[in-house]
Amino acid sequence: MAKLYIFTRRGRSEYNLADHNVLGRHPKNRIKVLEPGVSKVHCLISAEDDQHFSVRDLGSRNGTFVNDKKIKGKVVLGDGDEIRLGNTRCLFRDQIDALTINWEETAREDVEKCIQHKVAPRKMDKFFPQNNIIDDEMLRADYERLRISFELQRDIGFDLHIDFILGCVLDRVFEFLAFDQGIVLLINKKGEFNVHSFKLKALDAAITVSRTLIDYVVEDGLGVLLNSPKPGADKASPDLLDTPAESALAVPIMDEQELMGVILIERKDTYAPFRERDLSLLSNVANKTALFIRNSQVAKGVTRESLERERFRKIISPELAEMVVAGQLQVVEYGEWRPATLLMANIIGFNDLARELPPDLLVTMLNRHFDSLVKVVFRHEGMVHGFMGDRVLAVWGAPLGHDDDALRAVAAAMEMLQAVEALNVKRDEADEPPLEIGIGLATGNVLAASTGSPRTQRYTVFGEPVMRAQAICAAARAGQLMISEEAHKAIDGRFTTEEAHTIRLKDGSVRCFEVLGASESPPDRPWSYLG
Repeated sequence: MAKLYIFTRRGRSEYNLADHNVLGRHPKNRIKVLEPGVSKVHCLISAEDDQHFSVRDLGSRNGTFVNDKKIKGKVVLGDGDEIRLGNTRCLFRDQIDALTINWEETAREDVEKCIQHKVAPRKMDKFFPQNNIIDDEMLRADYERLRISFELQRDIGFDLHIDFILGCVLDRVFEFLAFDQGIVLLINKKGEFNVHSFKLKALDAAITVSRTLIDYVVEDGLGVLLNSPKPGADKASPDLLDTPAESALAVPIMDEQELMGVILIERKDTYAPFRERDLSLLSNVANKTALFIRNSQVAKGVTRESLERERFRKIISPELAEMVVAGQLQVVEYGEWRPATLLMANIIGFNDLARELPPDLLVTMLNRHFDSLVKVVFRHEGMVHGFMGDRVLAVWGAPLGHDDDALRAVAAAMEMLQAVEALNVKRDEADEPPLEIGIGLATGNVLAASTGSPRTQRYTVFGEPVMRAQAICAAARAGQLMISEEAHKAIDGRFTTEEAHTIRLKDGSVRCFEVLGASESPPDRPWSYLG
């Protein structure tokens, strides 16, 4: 978590930084800076892969400065760096390094004797019907809750970054319940509390949290108001009216019956301690916060599923992609060895075609050709590994494995040859030159895994069978389907074959067979998990 403090004539504002933060005067920016000298779209602060943040000027009129130096291109930020937009000063704090929390261990009885009020969070969700309003105080309370909810929704909009949302929550709470220290703790998957947002009256003050108080709120599921007088040395007994006190409000963030976290705000040595009405207001904010968090989680889940669906629909059939998204088909990301059959098909004489055809016609021809082959792969429940120029590589055995993967791959290869013939009929009618392909198959164990950077990961396979399929494909003539010896054994006589030549490789050789067609006992139509 990192923070950006912005200092203007109106005072100090602060923001929890998301992965991408555009600063400027435009209302659609994540961080709006309505100050002279700031452009509509001024600069971008974004997270890098190594957990650091960088700043880049976006063509602003007055430029962006880091530590009084005008930047060109991208500059990596360090904790305590000063960013200047026109005359507006900003302070970057990398809280991953700078944030330390002092957890106080307090006796439970000491906490309990300071509690003055409790409230159940869900009771704050209800508004009185018009006929039940008996005085102005009730009406004002309902109005205040509605006003706060409206302003929170306006501040947050459709932002899905939870830390940014929680920062807006604390900013809004600070406006109507001024505090010295505010903190939002959320529970992680291990049941531990993590700090997701904080706001301090003093910029460099240390954060102190009573672990006993947090545990008390978690166990009871109730919001609490605590006031603890701090009498001077000459006072025999504390009097809350003329004695400074430590005052705190702690409320749970709950979604239905699920505890999501705790909001804690405190005033130190104050003569204006929190009141019961303040506890009710903060509990209402906690309810809205739970809704914001849940909406963010749901929206992110939908977005993640959509991206996952789109990602896998490019390599496997739409039906199988839905199974991956639904968790019915597991895709192991950390890598596993799997038996697989690989098919590579390439266009014979492609270089001559590329020299003869204009670029737009060449690309159109390739796309139509690949589309027909991909449909065949999906029909036989294989995976399209990728395209390399005029070649396509398909895999049977990952991420979905069948007992007859080699048979499926050979059946798909035969169908590809037929698909190219059908496509050539249309090309002949359009007075276009025919296409001819050669296909190579290899069977063996491959390493299947999701690889790449976190932002560009894709599911892929590695291993010797990949190189064998490439070599066999390169040796195949027009209209020829060549398979390795391992693949020949796997199809177990279900196709008519004859031995072809042996291909020499750097580290050995591959004995090859040519598939001539279906045998007298052809394979059944490939069985589908989807019926």
